[in-house]
Amino acid sequence: MAAAGLYDAAAGNAAERLELLTFLVEQGCTLDEMVAAHERGRLFALAGDRIIRPERDQFTLDQVAETIGAPAELVRAIWRAYGLVEADKDSPVASPEDIEMVATAAGMCQVLGVEATLGMARVMGAALARIGDAASTAVRGRLPSMSVATSGSEVTTARAFASIAQAVPRLGHGLDVLFRHHLEAARMHFERTESWDVVGQGGIRVAVGFADLCGFTGLTQQLTMDGLSQLLTRFEEVAADVVADHGGRLVKFLGDAVMYVTTDAVTAVAVAEDLVDAAEQRGLKARAGVTVGTALALDGDYFGPIVNLAARLVAVAEPGQVLASDPVVERLGDRRTTIPLGPQQLRGFDDPVPVSRLAPVP
Repeated sequence: MAAAGLYDAAAGNAAERLELLTFLVEQGCTLDEMVAAHERGRLFALAGDRIIRPERDQFTLDQVAETIGAPAELVRAIWRAYGLVEADKDSPVASPEDIEMVATAAGMCQVLGVEATLGMARVMGAALARIGDAASTAVRGRLPSMSVATSGSEVTTARAFASIAQAVPRLGHGLDVLFRHHLEAARMHFERTESWDVVGQGGIRVAVGFADLCGFTGLTQQLTMDGLSQLLTRFEEVAADVVADHGGRLVKFLGDAVMYVTTDAVTAVAVAEDLVDAAEQRGLKARAGVTVGTALALDGDYFGPIVNLAARLVAVAEPGQVLASDPVVERLGDRRTTIPLGPQQLRGFDDPVPVSRLAPVP
């Protein structure tokens, strides 16, 4: 280890470094792994890193392409779509598991086409990047010993990181299980929309809702970072529960706003009102906008005029209000009382758009 540059008996931290190296050997780390980790400046993290990404950085992307019999350009496109980095063509970046992952995507290109497969890869990469950020943030905030700068000891951090990393394989299995649940739910949601005649163009018939918290900018100036974090977390929890309870699909959060879709206008309105009520019960104010029609479903998101209109409606709604487009009002029929507000000039729309406000439930 001294010859490999890992240990210097004359150094001031020799005793602690020896303890760290002994711990790494006990964890099964090889000398080559330790040298590579030392070169990355992550010797203290090796015991955890090798659990998170076993057999890392063994193959270049050209070698991956040769192994799976796919064009190197396609392999690089898949790698980039997943949000992964290749420093240069000669640097090994892939593990045996990475090869299997890329081979699966290359096979899907033969069935779904390259464009659709890369689009799905981008969604997966972005979603998992967010999960990774969330996990890292949660660990950093609650386990300060994960940082050498905080713990002051490579050995302490190495032991802490190795311990928490033991959960990663189980979390990975959990993600697989969750994916299957959500894939099934997405399929069933589509079937309920009866959109088979427009699916060839990427269309889907849905009701679209947006809801956001009012006065959020002011709150960000008043609250501490911890208070703001708790507010946003609670808002996301409530929004997710409300949408799920009504059988809708939560599309995304945009800061203090949430976008969701349902299979019908009546349900979308019920979600919007419940979100506004939930905010009021917590001393906050919210507003919402609901539309219905055919949207473009692409890469886990929804696009088109009805989506733009729902976003514009929530932007002009007053606190506590739920605004609806004419098609929504028509589908509500006599189920709910609505108050016509007349044609409204909305940003992004050339002509004024008829808008109605839902009357409060007596």
